[in-house]
Amino acid sequence: MNKNSIDRFTDRVVDYEKFRPCYPKEIIQVLKEHIGLDRRWLVADIGSGTGLSTQLFLENGNDVFAVEPNREMRESLLHHFKTYRNLIALNATAENTSIESGCVDLIFAGQSFHWFDRDACKKEFARILTENGHIVLVWNQRDPDDAFQQEYEDFLLSHIPSYQSVSHKNISDEDLKQFFGSRSMTKVTLPNQQILDLRSFLGRVRSSSYFPKEQAENKTLYDDLRTLFDKYAISERIVFKYITEIYIS
Repeated sequence: MNKNSIDRFTDRVVDYEKFRPCYPKEIIQVLKEHIGLDRRWLVADIGSGTGLSTQLFLENGNDVFAVEPNREMRESLLHHFKTYRNLIALNATAENTSIESGCVDLIFAGQSFHWFDRDACKKEFARILTENGHIVLVWNQRDPDDAFQQEYEDFLLSHIPSYQSVSHKNISDEDLKQFFGSRSMTKVTLPNQQILDLRSFLGRVRSSSYFPKEQAENKTLYDDLRTLFDKYAISERIVFKYITEIYIS
C-alpha cells in the first residue's frame, strides 16, 4: 500500500464514518457455518478504516488487531470503540502488519483489498496466519440489477475520469482465485442496503476516494446528483442497494 493510497481518505473521514454502509451482521453466522468461526479466534482486520468491519468481530467477542495506516481513520476507530478491551489498533499496512508470526486465526479485509500490493501482502498473510488460518475478503458492491444503481454507475463513469481506475470492481473472481492459489475459495452473497435522504446520499458520494475534492469544480456534479436523486426518491428518500460479496478461503 503506497502513501497516496493511505492518504486518499484523510479528508473524507467524517463522511466515511457517517455515510458508508455497514456490513451485514449475518457475515458472522456465514463464517461460523463455513469455517467454524469461534469467539476465541484472533482476528486481523486489515485496512480497518473507521471500524465498520472491526465492529462485527468485537461484538462477537474476538480479540481484534485493527491494522490501519491512515492516522485520522485509526483515531476515529479508537474513539468509537474505546470501551472495547479486545481491540488493538496498529499503525501498519497489509504488506507489513507488525503482527507476530503464526498467531492470527482469521484475516479479514473489507472494501480495502484493491489497495494492497497483492504479492507482498500474500507473503505477509502467510507469515501471520496460523497453520489452519483463514482469509476472508468482503465488498459491498452496488446492486447491478437495481435501476437507480445502473444510472448512478453511468453517472460515475461519465462525470469522474478517475473512477474506473480505482474501483474495486477491477478485481475479478479469477483474480481472487489466483491470489488464494492452492487455498480453496468459497463465495457467499448477502443483500444489504442504506436508506438515504439527499444530505446523506451526497455524503455517501463524497466518502468515495475518487470523488473530486475541489468544491469549486463540483457544482455541476452536485446539481446532476440532485437531479438523479429526485428522479428515484420516494418521500425524499432513496434505497441504496448493495450485494455484499464474501470470499472465504
